[in-house]
Amino acid sequence: MRRAWLAAAALSIALSAVGAAQAEVEQQGSVVVGFDGGIVPRALPRTGLAPVAVTIDSSFKSAEGADPPPQLRTISIGINHAGKIFDRGLPTCRIRTIQPATIGAARKICGSAIVGSGHVQVRVHLVNQPPFTFKGPLLVFHAKRSGGNRRLLAQVYGRKPPSAFVLNFKIVEKAGTFGTVIKTNLPSTARKWAYVTRFDMKLRRIYTYEGQRHSYISAACAAPDGFPGAVYPFARANFGFAAGEHVTTTLVRDCTVR
Repeated sequence: MRRAWLAAAALSIALSAVGAAQAEVEQQGSVVVGFDGGIVPRALPRTGLAPVAVTIDSSFKSAEGADPPPQLRTISIGINHAGKIFDRGLPTCRIRTIQPATIGAARKICGSAIVGSGHVQVRVHLVNQPPFTFKGPLLVFHAKRSGGNRRLLAQVYGRKPPSAFVLNFKIVEKAGTFGTVIKTNLPSTARKWAYVTRFDMKLRRIYTYEGQRHSYISAACAAPDGFPGAVYPFARANFGFAAGEHVTTTLVRDCTVR
């Protein structure tokens, strides 16, 4: 009994420490990456699944403050296998219908396929023009599967001046801790001018299919019986850059049993 009580107390301390965790910051050569995120809500059932929102927030810069900053080329984010995706009956969007398009137009065209949103900040370098930064919203759409893999389309749009591209994410199911891997490449056309310095995304969608309510992403808090919660590796990210650098970082988060 005493041993179980001590283990529960130690876990409670660990939960408090992780709950206050900040973004991870990693440096590889001249590239500095910030990575943050988690699942909301943190209070989840011990067994069974409940709807959740998954958030990812990342930033990229040069350690020396160089302009242009390191150019992000590839994103690969593995999410803990406890998170489950359900997309049966969810409408899809095609890339050619939202590229190019404003956020408002994309929402009208593919609003029924939206599964998330976010923001992006891009440093723009164009020939014969002074560099500038645009900040804008992005919308995330459920797309038709390709090669058996789920897909997401993240439409990036800046107003001043109008600038747009679409990130085509492939979702790969794998064995192991990080069972759901979301990956994409910066489009070749954007590589001529776009240097992403900030990217955040929140995935959440509740919809009705065959008379039943479903969540695009659901999860549980797989804590052992008698324990108030669990600490778990939430996500592992690998970011690749034009000069060949790769930065890998892992987030540890916690959940409580409701």
